[in-house]
Amino acid sequence: MSTTKPFRLQNFVQIWRSVFLILLLSLYIPVQAQRPLSTVDSTRTTYFSHSFDSLFLGKVHAIDTNLLYFSRFDFTSLDEFGMATLSNTANPARSLFFKPEIYYGYDFYPSAYRLYQRSGKDVQFRQPLSPLTEISYLMGSKREQHLRVNFSRLVAPRTVVGMDYGLINSPGYYKNHLVDQNNVYFTARHNTSNLRYGAAAWYFHNKLTNRENGGIVNDSIFENNIETDRRLYGVNLQDAQNRMKMSGFGFEHYFILLPQVLHRDDDTLPQKRNFQLGRITHHFEYLRNQWVYSERSPLENFYKPYDSVLNPQGTYDSTYQSAIINRIQWSSLGYRMHESPPPLHLYAGIELVNILQSDSLVSNRYFQLNPYGGVSINLLNSLFIDGRLKVVSGNWAGGDLYLEGAVKQYFGTSQRNLGNLYGNLLLANQSPSWFHQRYYSNHFRWENNFVNTRMLRFEGGYHIKGISAGAVYNLIDRPVYFGTEGRPRQSGGSANVLQLYGKMHLSPGNFDFIGRVAWQYADNDSVLRVPALIARARLLYTFEAIKNVATIQVGFDASYHSEYYADAWMPALRSFHMQNRKKVGNYPYVDAHVALKLKRARVFFQATNLFSLTGYSYYFTTPGYPMRDQRFVLGVNWRFYY
Repeated sequence: MSTTKPFRLQNFVQIWRSVFLILLLSLYIPVQAQRPLSTVDSTRTTYFSHSFDSLFLGKVHAIDTNLLYFSRFDFTSLDEFGMATLSNTANPARSLFFKPEIYYGYDFYPSAYRLYQRSGKDVQFRQPLSPLTEISYLMGSKREQHLRVNFSRLVAPRTVVGMDYGLINSPGYYKNHLVDQNNVYFTARHNTSNLRYGAAAWYFHNKLTNRENGGIVNDSIFENNIETDRRLYGVNLQDAQNRMKMSGFGFEHYFILLPQVLHRDDDTLPQKRNFQLGRITHHFEYLRNQWVYSERSPLENFYKPYDSVLNPQGTYDSTYQSAIINRIQWSSLGYRMHESPPPLHLYAGIELVNILQSDSLVSNRYFQLNPYGGVSINLLNSLFIDGRLKVVSGNWAGGDLYLEGAVKQYFGTSQRNLGNLYGNLLLANQSPSWFHQRYYSNHFRWENNFVNTRMLRFEGGYHIKGISAGAVYNLIDRPVYFGTEGRPRQSGGSANVLQLYGKMHLSPGNFDFIGRVAWQYADNDSVLRVPALIARARLLYTFEAIKNVATIQVGFDASYHSEYYADAWMPALRSFHMQNRKKVGNYPYVDAHVALKLKRARVFFQATNLFSLTGYSYYFTTPGYPMRDQRFVLGVNWRFYY
């Protein structure tokens, strides 16, 4: 306890210091620098992701300010079918709805932590109509705290700067289960007045610390309610932790090849070209990743079934990556900012990647030269076709290939909507991850010579008036997986996964009903295992308490998945692996909340895992890691305009 209290006080001071500095920054920049971008509602804010192409293709999204999903505060709760976790916020997680791992050339992000790893591909460029600061704060039981601050404003004509800061601190219910996460983005972008040239830049930094307890020692004590004080439970690891740092910066700029104006006649407006040669875009990014697993007691019984320990005095397994990525791309986009996909969009480019990969013993450098391209077709705003191709060459993953396609056909008219038919296809020839091929640590060591995995994934379905039904077929030839002994293995055969799903969002009157259900079947349970049934539902009742001032929402969330042998978590590998010891599932998770929207402020109060009050204590999604007991959560979101 003596070490916990000072840490918590320091963290609390850090939170409010950050809030104060951000508010001070937003007030310091002269208000006169903010020019209105439009005559529409000045409180409306939109964003586009990562690339100027998204902006010109009309892939612009409005910032969500309603109550529909406001109470889903945890990243894992945003997955439409739900995720298996280690119970605490920002812990490793994996989707219950099976999706194959796709690397697209090199594996920079451990899949179990992908939800919490922000990089250049996740950058959002906001488009505020007036200076905006948005603060979100959440407080949960066991002194859990979340803070999120967004800031954006126009500082000069056509020049926007922004910042996105996030903090999560959650001590957890059990010993040595604390999570501490910080991440920040800084962004800036500028366009010339005629839109012929534009540039954007970003910097990001992520730091995540997960104390690893290896799960509780005896599940039956929890399941039979023998001990209700979770702090007294024995855990497998007393002083282990994973630390991850990911940082980097990048910029992108484009230049349209032909000028906008062809000629100017007397007393006439400028004439636009009917034909364009497109634009050239250059993208640069630098990435730096470091992962460290450390512990003072490597001889714990938890690790006895695995490789012999090299250093019994302590573990410090460090992995380092850095990469420099350059892309040169031509696309058919011109000056027009499309509100819907253009009739034809073509792009092609080449990507140069230089990689440094090292651990305590070996340092390797790799390079890749990867051509890629794509096409999008819009026929009469009713048939949309997309295709993408990427080929990898170089001294790592040379010969890998990724081919993706999508089609969507709308039926009916704007007055009579008959729905749409959609389909998606992925074909991949993919090298195993560097992590599967070679790894050297205090507890695990291997050198493999795995061959490429071939994948086929096809999805098709139909959507009409808030209801969707579809199927997904996955064929994985020679899959790589982590076996029960915690080591990577490659199957000489194949695995087939069939998934059928239904989705629904109906809004009768003041009610919203959002439902998801999926059935899954995997034919090779020695390679991968999935829950056969997944279901999730959200029932909401929303009404105006004071017209145009206050809106109140009452809602329930429920989720369920059938029983199966879920993968276990291996802290020293930062990976899930197969196990035959325990089945988890067949438990309903039920949450209830009340939310209020008052002008620009939103507040919610939520009670979670209500079914645990029945005394039925079998709420696991990962073996050894009970989900959190019934608890209360309070969240606030407030937007400030200047």
